[in-house]
Amino acid sequence: MFDKKLPKEEMKSEVENLMLRAFPGTVYQMNYAEHPYVRFHIGGRRVDLVPAYKMKSAEERLTAVDRSVLHTAYVLKNLKKSRRKDVLLLKQLLKANGLYGAEIRVGGFSGYLCELLAVRYGSFGRLMKEAAKWKLPVVIDLKKYYRPKDKDGVLKKFGMEFIVIDPTDRNRNVAAALSGENLKKFVSLCRRFDKKPSENFFFRKPETFEEKIRRMGGVACVVEMPKAEAVDDVLWGQLKRFMKMLEAELADFEIKDVFADSNGTVKIGIIAGKRIAGGIVEREGPPLKMKKHADSFRRAHKGERIIKRKGRLVAFVKTRDRKLENEVRAMLRENQGRFNHLPLAKAAVGCL
Repeated sequence: MFDKKLPKEEMKSEVENLMLRAFPGTVYQMNYAEHPYVRFHIGGRRVDLVPAYKMKSAEERLTAVDRSVLHTAYVLKNLKKSRRKDVLLLKQLLKANGLYGAEIRVGGFSGYLCELLAVRYGSFGRLMKEAAKWKLPVVIDLKKYYRPKDKDGVLKKFGMEFIVIDPTDRNRNVAAALSGENLKKFVSLCRRFDKKPSENFFFRKPETFEEKIRRMGGVACVVEMPKAEAVDDVLWGQLKRFMKMLEAELADFEIKDVFADSNGTVKIGIIAGKRIAGGIVEREGPPLKMKKHADSFRRAHKGERIIKRKGRLVAFVKTRDRKLENEVRAMLRENQGRFNHLPLAKAAVGCL
């Protein structure tokens, strides 16, 4: 931890000097997030040496990392020693079910979020019982920064269905990285565990990419490309944006799921209801109340059948037959250079 007088641009040399003095001769890698940090391996463990500024409150923070010191102080003060095993149990349950980690790749529970849930519910067993009964939206505010009657305002402010106010910063949702899909998986997991507890919940192996392809069935299309040298959050930020594009552009193929893996190479799995799309397809138009846009939609689809459904226009458009793999290849070509950490030009496409 450094004094706030240290310029941010000098952090790299300072943390590098500390690394060389503390672990002489150890091979390390300099990584960059909001500011530089050192990553190395020792004794079979991966270690991150992360610089931060000394601070007493969240208002003083200069970088996102600085609040971690406040988090540690809060947890040490408020989590009973007898409840530390409850946190470990929760983390193991989440790891075994692919829900642990706030990084973009996972979109799950951070370690700090696990600790705050243990502070809030006291024991692992009580958390399981209470979470099994959660009805969204849920707001957890340990420091009572907001009054119960402010709940609607809190939901609007953070724009999420699950909000855990950071006890060290009233303007931060600790659960912001948790995806809606993973929140639902967690609630379902708690219900199953509460109904029939078992050790098996803690020792499952998360499903592999190949296992998911086989389980999903249907038409499977796999995109594989080399993995670029990039921080995981940067790589997965771009990967998830490209996956959303695929899902939207390939809607005519009745897409069931799009998922990815980056162990060794980057692989994207596309599960579709059909391999060939064409014939008559539906194109959803604007709401009827948007008169100018509705008129424009009618002109664009002149001669085609148009109906009204749930306040919107829907056109039935005749299209040529298209193969899923060909459409995927076309998207790879059209987006080359758009994602600098996804070598789309080197991607291979195959359908099963």
